Amino acid sequence: MGKLTDVWYDVRSHWERPRKNEYVSYKEVLNFCIGGMGIKTLGSLLSYMTLASTCLLFGSVYGLSPRHFIVLTIITNLISILKTPFISMLVDNTRTKIGKFRPYVLWAGIPTAIGIVGMAYIPLDAPTTVKVVVVGILINLVTIAQPLYNNAYMGVSQIITPNSYERTKILSVSEFLANLGPSLVQLLLPSIAGLFLGADCMTNILTYRIFFPIFALAGFLMGLLVMINTRERTLVREEEKEKKLPFFKGLREISKSRYFWIVSVSKFFEGFKGGIGVLLAWVCTYQLGNSAALGIVQSIVSVGFTPGIILAPLLMKKMGSKNAAFFAHALNCVAALLMLFTFKKGFVFFVIALFCYNFASGPQYIMQTSILSDGLDYHQDKYGTRLEGFAQNFMLMITTVGTILSTVTFSMIYENFGLVEDEVTGITDYSILTQAAVREPIIQWVVVVAMVASALSALPYIFCNLKASDMTAIRERLEYKKFCGRKECEGLTDEESRRLYEEHIAEAEREQELNNQKVEAQKKEAEENRLAAVREKENFERSLNEYAEELSLNGATDKEIKRAVHAKKVERKREQKEKARLRRREFLDEYAAFRRRKKEFIDNDVRQRKASGEKGFLRILAKEKFEDTLIAENNENTDKESRED
Repeated sequence: MGKLTDVWYDVRSHWERPRKNEYVSYKEVLNFCIGGMGIKTLGSLLSYMTLASTCLLFGSVYGLSPRHFIVLTIITNLISILKTPFISMLVDNTRTKIGKFRPYVLWAGIPTAIGIVGMAYIPLDAPTTVKVVVVGILINLVTIAQPLYNNAYMGVSQIITPNSYERTKILSVSEFLANLGPSLVQLLLPSIAGLFLGADCMTNILTYRIFFPIFALAGFLMGLLVMINTRERTLVREEEKEKKLPFFKGLREISKSRYFWIVSVSKFFEGFKGGIGVLLAWVCTYQLGNSAALGIVQSIVSVGFTPGIILAPLLMKKMGSKNAAFFAHALNCVAALLMLFTFKKGFVFFVIALFCYNFASGPQYIMQTSILSDGLDYHQDKYGTRLEGFAQNFMLMITTVGTILSTVTFSMIYENFGLVEDEVTGITDYSILTQAAVREPIIQWVVVVAMVASALSALPYIFCNLKASDMTAIRERLEYKKFCGRKECEGLTDEESRRLYEEHIAEAEREQELNNQKVEAQKKEAEENRLAAVREKENFERSLNEYAEELSLNGATDKEIKRAVHAKKVERKREQKEKARLRRREFLDEYAAFRRRKKEFIDNDVRQRKASGEKGFLRILAKEKFEDTLIAENNENTDKESRED
């Protein structure tokens, strides 16, 4: 109970005021987590509108054929390739009062929500050509806006605090909570729709027209908390502009990066590997005859990703990044092989195999990111250029080509086994998938393609050759080069720069040691408080026993002794409650005074800004100025304590 009380007071004390040496309050962390949940909730609705025949909305409901999806995929991905450099330049050159990323939570969130909801309101009786055109327009609107929307959230996460340890803590909490949004959508949308619209709810247009607006609006409004109640914090001076790498020079540099090609070739096959996962909607709808079950089953198989993600650091530590990445992709191949030989035996076998497939896929993103990051460090050390932006853009182009080819491949498989549009109406009848003779060959060949793609995805990692010892040396050299670029090193010889760098490292180690000592002191103090509470309780119990013995020697009955001991316990409990009440009253008075101070500060600052002619985001800017004041006060108190020590 004591620990819970301490936690409660800690949260209340730092609800709006950051801890010493930190930048983010608990309130801002909570807003960031809830906002992230909303942003990811809105993005998760896109899983119900993929450009594939397995998409129940576009396929089973609107009746688009595999050929339509080939055309839409090619057009959409070409637009995606063309827009990437322009979007990158747009974000890089964004300068607003509230930062570089937060405005896009609003500016990109609105078209994302409109595009997603709009795709549920295409008239069912419209000509197929009209449906294809409208889907194409809306899906491209979302394809442009949603990545910008999601990247705005990711951008804020990277600069919400300049304190790396604090940032790690925030991200570990926010990733868990934010991903609850998509998980709830996957579970609730089909389940609730099934209660009202029956087992065929996911092929009923009302499911999308009723629930898409609800989830989209909720996600968008929650996402606004990231813009309104979080901050972008960076220590880079405004005049220090990042140097731009010319396009053609970047193209030459990226072509020399072995690790860019290793990861890119592996990711090229992701579209082919993803064919297995999207089969689940067909299996639930046409094999089970219950599309409402999709929510529960999808939640079950999605759990498979989690242990893989958790185990990723351990696998990389034990096996090395190269072997761990090869193992994870090879395990995809094994899981696909398991599905190939068992899916005809029943739905349960399909789900088990898909769970295993997701387990193998879970750690792959972490491993790919780690290998690419090491490769970029190696490239920077060797050639002196940093290539994150070019790597991201060119990798997107390569994976987009893979997506186009995988869509064409799967569409050809679907059509080969009878899933074609009617020559007269132009509508594709997906109910033919209820026939095992049509459905099972499609599943079989999709699994074979995914199995081959998984094997090909694993092969590039054979060519990784960077070791942990290599990366340690590379990062030490990069850190030294970064230090030598500081103004303090201008005009110094190599020997002088090295000596200054060693002093810098020694100072950093001393600061780290002081921080460690402070943490240990806090732990020791907490342990001493806990032991003091234990001793106090033991002393009280001992005094009760002595009191009972004294009463017994004086001739008191057992009933009288019991009543007297109980009275002592009641008195002690009353005293503890009174102490807690006084402590709570003191805290509430302090908090009320803090709230009055904050309100007065913000009101005055807003009035001053209006008087000077400023417009837009005034209360947000005033709130941020107040937070800066609190941080400065915390730092001043910390310095004062250090001088006293």
